[in-house]
Amino acid sequence: MNGAGAQQHPRTVLGAAWAMLQPAEGAPQQHLQAQAACLLGDYQRARSLWEALAQSGDGEALRRLAQLRA
Repeated sequence: MNGAGAQQHPRTVLGAAWAMLQPAEGAPQQHLQAQAACLLGDYQRARSLWEALAQSGDGEALRRLAQLRA
């Protein structure tokens, strides 16, 4: 991908699969995995990740959850 520790939105199915295999340590990685889950059609996993982030007050996670419900 693009350097050690760099976060990038998965733009392909292969990129999303790669993101799902990475450890989800911290909010940026959890957001990346949730976006990847959406790309792969795993909305339940995405919702679970974003709900955990939202419970800690993450505004972006709240916005993403609202988009899932729309």
